[in-house]
Amino acid sequence: MKGAVLFSTSNTASLNIMRHLESDWKWKKKSGEYYSFSACGKESCCTGLEAFGSPASIIEILPPSAEQVAALRAARSPPACAHAKLAAERTIFDYFLYASTHKSEVGTPALTAHVPGNWGAADFGGSERTLNMAYASKLKQILQLLDEGAKKHKLDWPINMEVDHHGPTPNNGKHALIFVEIGSGQEQWENEIAGKVVAEAMMKALVRPAPQVKVYLGIGGGHYAPKFTPLMLGSEGRAVGHVLAKYRAADFDEQMLKQAVEKTIEPIEGALIDWKGLGKEEREQIISVLEKKGLKWERI
Repeated sequence: MKGAVLFSTSNTASLNIMRHLESDWKWKKKSGEYYSFSACGKESCCTGLEAFGSPASIIEILPPSAEQVAALRAARSPPACAHAKLAAERTIFDYFLYASTHKSEVGTPALTAHVPGNWGAADFGGSERTLNMAYASKLKQILQLLDEGAKKHKLDWPINMEVDHHGPTPNNGKHALIFVEIGSGQEQWENEIAGKVVAEAMMKALVRPAPQVKVYLGIGGGHYAPKFTPLMLGSEGRAVGHVLAKYRAADFDEQMLKQAVEKTIEPIEGALIDWKGLGKEEREQIISVLEKKGLKWERI
């Protein structure tokens, strides 16, 4: 599956990450809003990678249209490798990685990743009650690469998976989107080691196949998914894509379950419930919906 990077020219962490893709991984800055990487070392390559930028807020940036991609590619040098003309005409990406800041009131340093989208109200962009496509195995891979890179570069920051939250939700959530973030304040957004770690994780995730894992819906717990982060970082062959936090439990119903199942790239095996991360009444209501729709569940 082919991925691309999205970034904001007004986002400090975005620019930090893009600088490291350029300096550490030899991406070429074609303009302020377009970078490319040539795997074969030639100017225009059929196996290359691309990043698309915008001055908009990171949570408002939409995947580029086919016309936008074609125009940016046309500005490059003529195709220089076999089948490059055909590749230049392909404007479809399977998923997008957002190079982003993470914000929190506490300001604790952290590297985070998650699927954007709204189980309920659209408090921070996107459409209400609209999820995006989740690519759970790729999200697991990215979190593991962030953990691996932080250890390698001696960045003693926690690695956290977050629950689904904020926008965008373009095209009614039909795109697979993953936010990869540096948190949680200005000092961290500018941290060069953090930028290096995230750029390295994104680069490796873009060129490596996602791991073969069983995929589940995650339900319960707080914003930083305390039960699901260890599962994603661990070697166990399971992953979660969409995660419903306790504070959104009241928004869970048959329609949202249907979305979560249909908007996951991989087949859903069932639901994993953070048992202590929900109240008794919340558990009962959620389990009744799962069982009515015939989805298996287990407590963790």
